[in-house]
Amino acid sequence: MSILTIPKLADELFLRPIVISMNSLALSSLMSLVMSANGKVDWRPVITICVTADILAIGADHLKDQEEEFASNHNNAKDQRLASLFTCARTFLTISAVFLALALFLCPISTLLTTAAFVVPALFWTTPINLPKFGLILKRLIRISERQPPTSASTLVIKRIPGMKAIFNGIIRGCGTYAVVLTVLSGSGSLNNALPSPWTGVQLIVWSTVSRTCHAIMTDVRDFEDDLKTGVPTIPVLLGSVVKTKLLMTACHMLVMLAFSENPYIMGSCLYATALVWILGKNSPKKAFLLSSHSQSVFIIWYFLVRHT
Repeated sequence: MSILTIPKLADELFLRPIVISMNSLALSSLMSLVMSANGKVDWRPVITICVTADILAIGADHLKDQEEEFASNHNNAKDQRLASLFTCARTFLTISAVFLALALFLCPISTLLTTAAFVVPALFWTTPINLPKFGLILKRLIRISERQPPTSASTLVIKRIPGMKAIFNGIIRGCGTYAVVLTVLSGSGSLNNALPSPWTGVQLIVWSTVSRTCHAIMTDVRDFEDDLKTGVPTIPVLLGSVVKTKLLMTACHMLVMLAFSENPYIMGSCLYATALVWILGKNSPKKAFLLSSHSQSVFIIWYFLVRHT
């Protein structure tokens, strides 16, 4: 049984969600800037929707994990400071949800639907879904009669689909960011059809999705031994080797770099991410992996500095 500490709990519930969401801040700022016809950053997808959605998805996942760990040891219940941190975390997530709702209220309905399509699966990341019951509800919603309810009790946990955890993470946080920015700008009539050099829409989508997928795989490399023991079907566990996983990530980054070799910012980001793939390992400090989450942020900041000088 684990004994929680104040620093560990604060790190999981506050520091990590905030630090990782800063990548969404940087990425959505870049997308908003280059995709906007007036060359300005729209605050709705940048400051509120993408950042708060990231905080909610990551924070809710970490909160559930830490509550289970808290409940696993009766000694934890005696520490009122730990209980107060959980209260603060719920308040933090509630405030984030309020800001997200306010921003969506000011956006087109297409932004609301797009955000829901990407955020809802992230919020139910570890929730067991009863597939027969879910199918029955869908049939009732579309008015299809079902005389005999299904007898199977199978359930689905999105996070436990073999090998798909990191891929879903990349799609949700990569493609989702682009889709949200696109709907906001198109809804306000300020979408730029021709992006400034060296950027293209395909670059932004592919680079973001691959980068975030590989970062998720990096966290699985960090947890390889634990996932192997508990049977969590992550990509490193399925491959059965950390080295094979690192070779796979290296190949992904190199392919992106070669495909978009005309863009120095993407090339730099891929080289930086590849270096971290081989520098960081299962024995590296957990906080060191936060560097991987910002393989894009460093070069986005570089682009902003070059643009404004």
